[in-house]
This record gives sequence, structure tokens and C-alpha cells, in this order.
Amino acid sequence: MKKSAFALSALLACGTANADTILGFDATAGAWLPSFSGNIGSDGYNLDNLSLTEDNITFIQVALEHPIPLVPNVLLAHSKIDTDGSDQLETSVTFDDETFVAKTEISTDLSLTHTDATLYYEILDNWVNLDLGLTARMYNGEFTAVGESQAETIELTGYLPMAYAMARFDLPFTGWSIIAQGNGTAYRGDTHTDLTAKVRWDFVPAIDFAIEAGYRVMSLDLEELDDLQSDIEIKGPYIGFNLHL
Repeated sequence: MKKSAFALSALLACGTANADTILGFDATAGAWLPSFSGNIGSDGYNLDNLSLTEDNITFIQVALEHPIPLVPNVLLAHSKIDTDGSDQLETSVTFDDETFVAKTEISTDLSLTHTDATLYYEILDNWVNLDLGLTARMYNGEFTAVGESQAETIELTGYLPMAYAMARFDLPFTGWSIIAQGNGTAYRGDTHTDLTAKVRWDFVPAIDFAIEAGYRVMSLDLEELDDLQSDIEIKGPYIGFNLHL
């Protein structure tokens, strides 16, 4: 009996050790359908005037987790945000160094495409999951306004350091989970938040393949990051697919 108990304990210990040494992989891809509101430029031009198109915005997120103590896990994410619109100006508006006079027909393109690199730790890892970390967000975007005989492009390129948090609550024996995830910062006069609430259903549990749906709200109040002065809110529903190995 003692030998059997010892053998069973050794087997369980080996199984635990093997599980702890396996890399974890988590990937999510989907489409976001947001609306745009707020102001842009030094004159505080109202984006509602542009009737910006509400196109699907694609995003992808990939995380790698490991069992090495004190070494953070890695999360990479990318969102491609592009939209366009037009307006006949009621008053003169200045974008950066170019002034567009009243009655001018303008067409615009707005890109807020960005990539995140996040280092985080798993604080809790059971039916309640909690991750905390730091994100470096790199913007590669611009705002372009084109009039009848003039044009102006305002660049948005640079890095923002952001705090990161994710909480997931697994509903036992259902395959469903509730997730809240977000980034936020107040850096050198710029404030920026990016928050998501979602539900996930693991409908192919054999390979941890799930569908998720939620709502994402992103706000940018920028004064110092490059030349794009803005107070913009982008929000709307999204749907995606998740794979966990």
C-alpha cells in the first residue's frame, strides 16, 4: 500500500511538473464596429460633422504564457483603425498649420492604427483569473484633410506607456466566461483608456476554441503625443474567435 501511494504521488508530481513546463498560447481575432465622436485639431473641430464611416475594424491579440517564476508573460495586439468622411465647413478651421476657410468642401481620412506589446503576470489562475502588467502602445496613424486647393496631414506616431489589467470569471460547468480587459494612462498631459467587456463561449472544449462578443470603448485626449491634438471617443460592439492551447 505504501509503495502504491508513493508511486501515485510520484506520478502526480511528474504530471504537475510537465503541465507547468508547457507553454500556453492564446489568440483572439475579430471585427469591431465602432462609432466616432469628439473633437480634433487645435480648433476643436467636431467629428460628428464628418459623418465618419462605421467600417469594420479588424484586430488580433496573441499571448504566450510560461511557468518561469518572476519572468512576465507576453501579450501582443494590433488594431487597424481607418475611417473617412466629408463636410462643408460652416466656419474656418485650422488643422496644424493649414486653415480651411468657411464653405470649403473637405474630405478626410483618420487612422488610429496601433500595436501593443504587454508584459504581465498572472496574479490568479483558477475559475477567477487576474492578470496585471504594463503596455507599450505604438501608434502609426494620421489625420488628413483635403480641400479644393489645399491639403494637410497630421501625423500620429509615437509610444504611450499604459497600465494593463484583465479579469476573467469562468462559470463552472458551462463553458461560458465573463471578461473585462483594459489599458489606461495619464502621461505628460495625455490621457488614454481602452476598455473591453465581453462574454466568451467555449463551444469546442476539446481544443479550447471559443466565440466571444463584447463592447469596446477607446478614448484619446492627446496634447503632447506627436502633432495630433484630439479628444476622441471610439466605441461599439465586436465579435471574435478565440483559441487557447
